[in-house]
Amino acid sequence: MLIVTSCSSTKRVNVPAALRAARYRSNTPDAFARTWVRNVRAASDLYAARDVYGGPAVASAARAAAALACDLCFVSAGMSLIRGEAAIPGYDLTVSRGSASAPTPLRAGSATPGDWWLALNKAYGVTNPFAALMRKHDGLILLALPSTYVRMVEPDLLGLTAANRKRLRLVTTGRIELATDLRSQVIGYDARLDSLEGAPRGTQSSAVQRALLHFSSMLKSRPNATNIDVHRRWVADALARATPRGRPSRLAQTDTEIARWIRQQDPRGERAPSSLLRMLRAAGSACEQGRFRRIADLTRARAR
Repeated sequence: MLIVTSCSSTKRVNVPAALRAARYRSNTPDAFARTWVRNVRAASDLYAARDVYGGPAVASAARAAAALACDLCFVSAGMSLIRGEAAIPGYDLTVSRGSASAPTPLRAGSATPGDWWLALNKAYGVTNPFAALMRKHDGLILLALPSTYVRMVEPDLLGLTAANRKRLRLVTTGRIELATDLRSQVIGYDARLDSLEGAPRGTQSSAVQRALLHFSSMLKSRPNATNIDVHRRWVADALARATPRGRPSRLAQTDTEIARWIRQQDPRGERAPSSLLRMLRAAGSACEQGRFRRIADLTRARAR
């Protein structure tokens, strides 16, 4: 068995200037990826991937892997598909189109996350990292990826053999668009997740990993049950006993809009990011903690 989740914007190590995507100006995915991979390979300070990524989502995925005594892998927008023990540098790159840390073609709207994933793996000399991973691991592969990352790697998943696709369990929360050949592998949760006994509460940005943790707790108690219809029945029965809790309605903003707000509220850079984030949310805007800290750090660095 194996768990695959996404990387996080929260990095617990130093990020060198050469690995900050906002500094790059290449206008095509291939050119951007070639420069990016060259700088990744030239980096000298390396850390285990599991020690690089922080935040609630990664913590939930790590707890799920520990509960099932299985390995944890990451889908990384900058490193490709990597094992938790893989040695990587600190870096700042995302496929969120509104972010200053997205590759230039994504920010410009001339490329999709899938285009970037293809270019990135080509630069690393990899064709389909999921196929290679599944050749090394038996049993189920539990995927807990946000929708942007699902769309990014969907062509790879569709490129697997039918037998290997049946080994996938795509843990999702809410509605998500998927190709027909992948819908049959979905383990779906909804807004009742936060009301489930044993499921940690948290922000929407960590929902799919929290759903994974809940599913893993049921799988741990019945490890010999491998039929996906049985798995879906577990989740359906659990959700039927729960009622959704209300969530505050907040406005989503781009990195640029949040950076402008930070400059207005804290022109001298004196407030702690945590205090600013509370102010932002109180004002009716949404932002994940790790993302906000990254924007605040970058905003202050540019102001110096």
